[in-house]
Amino acid sequence: MATQAWCRAFLAQLVACGVKHVAVSPGSRSTPMTVAADRTDGLELTMHLDERSGGFFALGLARATRRPVAVLCTSGTAAANYLPAVIEAYHSGVPLVVLTTDRPPELLGVGAPQAIDQVALYGTHTRWAANVATAGSEAPGEAASLAHQAVVRATRQAPGPVHVNIGLREPLEPPTQDPPPVGLLPMPPKHVTVEPGPLPGLLDTERGLLVAGSMDLDDRGVEAIAELSRRTGWPILADPASGLRRGPHTSQTPVVAGGDHLLRSTWADEQRPEVVVQMGAMPTSKGYRLWLDRVGTDRLVAVDHLSRFPDAAHRVTDRVAAEPGRLAAGLLDHLEGPGRNGPWTTTWTDADSVAMSRAQAIADDGPFDEPGVVAVLHRSLPAGANLVVANSMPIRDLDAFLPTDERPLRILANRGANGIDGMASTALGVAAGSSGPTVLFTGDLALLHDLGGLLAARRLGLDLTVVLVDNDGGGIFSFLPIAESGHVDHHRLFHTPHGLDLGGIAALAGGRLHEPTTATTLEEALGSALGSPGLDLIRIAVDATTNVGLHRSAAAAVQLALVGSGA
Repeated sequence: MATQAWCRAFLAQLVACGVKHVAVSPGSRSTPMTVAADRTDGLELTMHLDERSGGFFALGLARATRRPVAVLCTSGTAAANYLPAVIEAYHSGVPLVVLTTDRPPELLGVGAPQAIDQVALYGTHTRWAANVATAGSEAPGEAASLAHQAVVRATRQAPGPVHVNIGLREPLEPPTQDPPPVGLLPMPPKHVTVEPGPLPGLLDTERGLLVAGSMDLDDRGVEAIAELSRRTGWPILADPASGLRRGPHTSQTPVVAGGDHLLRSTWADEQRPEVVVQMGAMPTSKGYRLWLDRVGTDRLVAVDHLSRFPDAAHRVTDRVAAEPGRLAAGLLDHLEGPGRNGPWTTTWTDADSVAMSRAQAIADDGPFDEPGVVAVLHRSLPAGANLVVANSMPIRDLDAFLPTDERPLRILANRGANGIDGMASTALGVAAGSSGPTVLFTGDLALLHDLGGLLAARRLGLDLTVVLVDNDGGGIFSFLPIAESGHVDHHRLFHTPHGLDLGGIAALAGGRLHEPTTATTLEEALGSALGSPGLDLIRIAVDATTNVGLHRSAAAAVQLALVGSGA
C-alpha cells in the first residue's frame, strides 16, 4: 500500500501539472507505476512494444499538443532505449518526463537480472534528473513534490526532458483498494523576462535579414515574427520547419522560400547584410552556412531560448537567450510606423520569386522524383494538415522546392539532433495529438529504422499517411564529392542498398498500399489516403542520381536567371 500510495501521488501530481498522457512499455519492475497510471483520473495511457518507439511517440505527441508527456518503462536496457528520443527532446526543447523503474538498492551491483546503473543514465541530455532509491519509503506528499518539480523543470524557461529513476521493491502487485488521496501543488505562474540584448539598437538598419531555423512557434509567435519582418523590411529566410514558410501571414510578409538556391548563386555575393538575426535551430540549408562564410556580416545575433546559439560558420557576434516569438513581440515596441519596404526588401523578394519559379519548373517538368513529390505535397495537402518530415533528403527536398503559401501547413521535423530514427513513431504521436490529417514524408532508410514503431498505427487506431520515397538506400550521400570518386565503391559503402520490397510494409502494419508513378497518380493516392481512416503507405520509387541532378539543375537555373551564365 505504501508503494502504491507513492506512485498514485506522483502520477496525480503530474496530471495536476498538465501531463495528460503517458506512453508505457510493459515490464515487470514497472508494474506498480503502470497500474497506478491506469488508475489515475485524467491520465491517458498508450502501450508501446518497445521503448525507443514509445519515446519518439511521446515526443511527437508533446510537439503536437505543446504539453509535457510522460514515458514509463521497466529496468535495464529498456531504459537505455529511450536515449535517442531524450537526445532529440533535449536539443529540440520538447518537455518529456522520463520515468524509469529500477531495482531497489539491495539488488544493485550484485548481478541481479535487468539491473544496470540507471542513475543519471542520460548524462547531459536532460534538464534535470532525480533518483528515488525506493518508492514508498517516503510519504506520498514527497512523491507529489518530486513530480511537481519534474514538470516545472521540464517546461519552464528552457523546456526539455527530465528523468526520474524510481526504485521499486517486491512485492510489485498493487493492493485492490485505493490509497487515500494527497494534497496536490499548483503549477507556479510562468513569468518570462525577455532581455532583447543589442537588437533594439540595430532595428534601424535597412540591410537586415531574419533567418528562421526549426522552431515550435505558436500562432502568436508566427505573427510576431512576421510583423517584425514587415516593420523592419527585413526578409525572412524561412526553413520549412520554422513555422513561417506557410500560412496567412505570407501574403503580406517578405518570406523567402528559395534561400538555398539563392544563397548558392553569385547573386547572393552582392547582397551582404549588415545585421542577421538567426532564430531557433540552425537552418537546414547548407547554402546559408556557405554564404555567411563567403560574405560575412557586421552583426550576427543568435536568438534561442534553449542555449544552442548555432554557429557553424563561427560568425555569431551576439547571443540572446529568449524564445524567438516572445522576443519579436517585445521588439515591436521599439518600432513605429506601418513598416518599411525599400529596395533591399524588394531585391530579395523579386529574386525569391525568380528562384522558386525556376525550381518549381524543374520539379514539374523533370523526371518524377523527390522534387516532383514535394510539388504534389504543396498542391495537394489541405489547409491545417500536419506534415512530418524525416531527416536526410526529405527535409532538404522540402527546403529546396517548397514555396510559400497562404494555406496553413504545420511542418514538423526532428531537427534537434537531426537523426533519422523514430520518425514513424514521431508522426504517430503527432497524429494522436492533432485534429487535422497527418502525413509523414520519409525516405526508405528512415522508415526501416522505425518499422516497429509504425506497427503501432493499427493497435492505437491512428490515422497516418506515409509518403515514402524509396531509392533503395541513403540518397543524401550521393551529394558527397566521394560519390564521384572512381577508386571507392560508393554505392556499397555509402548508398547502402537494402534490396527490400518495401511495399510489403503496408500489409505487415495493416495498412493500404499505393504505388503511384506520376504526379497525377500521386495526387489521386493522397486524396484517397487522406479521405480514409487508418494507415496508408504511398511508396514512390525514386533514384538518388536523378535527385542529385534535379537539385543541381535547379541551382543552375536560378544562377542563370539571376545573373546569367557568365557570372
